[in-house]
Amino acid sequence: MTETQAPPPQDEGTSSESERVFAETLCAVDGTRRSFAAVEQAAVLAGSHGHLTLLAVTAVTGSGAYQSAAIGPARAEGILNHAAQLATRAGVPSTVVIDPAKPPASVILDRARGHDLLALGAPVTSRLGGMLIGGVAVEAVKLSTIPLLAARLVAAGEHGFAQRILLASDGLDGSDELVELVGRLAKAQNASVVLLHATDGESRAQQERLDQQARQLEAALGGVIDVRVPPGDAADAIVEAAKETAVSLVAMGTHRRGGLKGIGSVSRHVVHEAHCSVLLVPPEGPHTS
Repeated sequence: MTETQAPPPQDEGTSSESERVFAETLCAVDGTRRSFAAVEQAAVLAGSHGHLTLLAVTAVTGSGAYQSAAIGPARAEGILNHAAQLATRAGVPSTVVIDPAKPPASVILDRARGHDLLALGAPVTSRLGGMLIGGVAVEAVKLSTIPLLAARLVAAGEHGFAQRILLASDGLDGSDELVELVGRLAKAQNASVVLLHATDGESRAQQERLDQQARQLEAALGGVIDVRVPPGDAADAIVEAAKETAVSLVAMGTHRRGGLKGIGSVSRHVVHEAHCSVLLVPPEGPHTS
């Protein structure tokens, strides 16, 4: 394992609001465009006083003449050098790490513990595994115990990353913390927010909480926000609304309960099918200092 500290960039005075949310971020990179997008987008969320750990897992197997790696050491070094340049360009200090251990998913999830955010490229499609990190993303969505950013490139002509955010709230216990987090991120990025009540069922208590959450966001952002309560399946509603409103980030919570709607079925669907990046926040929320 090798670890290198990139030189600290100049402080450009990024707002401290997002820094308190995601001060320490682990970015898993494998050389794909989506993994580099994860570095750039994590830097936006971290701010100049945040820190990125840029990790390449080479997953070495065998020994001697029979040794092989999922990513060769020389290529891993080149990948991390480029990732570090992206972080420096964004004004965020970084550390680069090459870890030869395997399997990649376990290595990344183990290293993510103690960080505020895990950032990696989103799965390529709903059916195909893609490259190294694309496959790891599937496991991370199911197993990560910290907030997870599954990154996709921002399409030309769309708002810049995190300039327009879709917040999917189910109106259940724990959703208030998600609303508070997104309010802080949106304020730091001077972003607009679309609040979507995404649930298959609805109760008066959920509607009252949604109204309260809308008022909370409007107070935090100083303006009226777009509130939508579409009928039908929650996962499909989130994906369709994200496309209709041209957001660059969907933020939503995950649920870890049994049954047919167990461990993040909605969140898994959204990560696979959304056109944009997705921020998943587990019930425990981000670590706070």
